[in-house]
This record gives sequence, C-alpha cells and structure tokens, in this order.
Amino acid sequence: MKNSINTPIKKFEIISCSRRTDIPAFLMDWVIKKIKQGFVDVVNPFNKKQTSRVSLNPDHVKCICWWSKDYSEWIEYYKKNKDLFTQYRGHYFQFTINSPSELELGIKISLDDRLKQLKWLIDEFGAIAVNYRYDPIIIYRKKNDNQIRANLGKFKYLMQKISDFGLKEIIFSFVTIYSKVKKRMIRRGFIPIQLSLDKKKDILEKLLNICNHYDLEMKACCQPDILELNLPRISQAHCIDAYKIEQITKCPISKKTDTGQRDDCGCYKSKDIGGYYGIFKCKHNCSYCYANPRSN
Repeated sequence: MKNSINTPIKKFEIISCSRRTDIPAFLMDWVIKKIKQGFVDVVNPFNKKQTSRVSLNPDHVKCICWWSKDYSEWIEYYKKNKDLFTQYRGHYFQFTINSPSELELGIKISLDDRLKQLKWLIDEFGAIAVNYRYDPIIIYRKKNDNQIRANLGKFKYLMQKISDFGLKEIIFSFVTIYSKVKKRMIRRGFIPIQLSLDKKKDILEKLLNICNHYDLEMKACCQPDILELNLPRISQAHCIDAYKIEQITKCPISKKTDTGQRDDCGCYKSKDIGGYYGIFKCKHNCSYCYANPRSN
C-alpha cells in the first residue's frame, strides 16, 4: 500500500516501538503490517485530532528501538520474517526484567524463559544492541499490613545472570508515584511508599555492592536527585543512545536530544509509533505503570 500523494510523510532515523505500550509482546501482527505498508499513522496521545504519518521505509529509518518485557513473540516473528527485519541497518532492544512480584501479575511468562530471550537477543545482535532495564524499583506495603515490601527479591540473581551473558550495565529508576498510579495501586490493595533521598541512597548502596561484584555499572533513567548524590558507578542513562546506535548501524546518527520526553531524560531523538488506548492498551497491566491508562 502506497502513501497518499496528498499526505505529508515524516522521516526519522530512529523509530521507538514503543515506550507507550509493549508492541513486541502483543502487537507484532500490527507492526509487521505497518512495516510492509511502509508507513504508520501516529496519533498524538495528548491531542487525538493530530495525526502524523511516519515513514517506516528502510531508506529513511536507520534503526528500530524495541521496548518490551517479553520478546517471545518478537523472536518468533523475526525468525519467520528475517528478510523484512534485516532491511533495517539495526535493531536495538530495551528489555525490562524485574523480580517477579504481585505488582506484575499480567506477565505470564516465567523469569527463566525471559532470561533465555535476553540471552538469545545478545547472541543474535550483540551485547551493544541490548539494554537491560530494572525499572522501576518500588517500595510498598499492602492494605492492613505494615510489612514493607519491595520488588528486589531476585536482584542479585538477575545481576549474576546478565553479567554471565556479557552485559556491562543496567538501567534503573525508582517509581514515580503519579496521582493515577497511586489511585490504581490503592484500588488494588497496595500502598506505594514515597522514598526520601536518604532512603534511596541506602537502597542504592546495597544494590551497588551487588553490581560492583558482577562488574556492572548502574545508569539512572530520569533520576536527577540520584545523580546529585555522586555515587560511584552510577551515571546518566541514555536509553536510546545515538552513539551505540552508530556502532550498531555503522552509519552516522544525529546527536539531537529528544525534547519530547520527560525532563531529565537522556535519550536522543526518535519517533515513537505506539499509543496508550484502543489496541495499544498494554495487557501486562502492571500496577505501577505510569503509561497505563487504566484507573483500576
């Protein structure tokens, strides 16, 4: 299907697929259709009357950055459609694997199966093409229960595994407790705890001991308060990193920062083609997710 002559098409070197929802886990049929079509119409999530037609032509797109908590579908589609994927100079992966918890009950696949996916991506595309994310760290308690809980139970195990796979860094953040996140969690019986900077520092010092043991650096995503602590081996994250993408694609990439993201985001410019509503509602339905439009 060709683009309408009267519809202007926008071109971006990097396509983000997607910060807003888990396209690799749930929408591979959709994205394959759009790749074959050569473009995708993207609705502005803050102004539904505004739509941009975005090129997916490999002559325009140098790299697709994929975001997911489960790459099982993506890997199967890649194997079956390799010629389609290898039209692009590069693929870049953001893989979030937290300790399994009651806050992520929508994730049905096992932790070990997801680690097998991570290993497969590293073996196929190289460690430079994979960012491992522990995102977010969250401290909470349950209603009518004063026990303090955290989603850190498997942190040491995960750091050992990713180090064994050849990764050298992790991207992390502490949860941002937006109003809708707090309301959703309370409705589900969880009370998120807003941490002081001192408490975050205490937690990070323990996590740093583990990461240092496995020679892993910690990269802070949208965490300016953490960076001000000047803790050793914690630095600014660049989840979409133009310098890494240059190495992946072996061609020049613009170093413009992405001004459309949250304050203190270290990402370089890309175009996100996902959404929050309709087919894009994420089925993981994690309790803490700021991108989740659900209120319950």
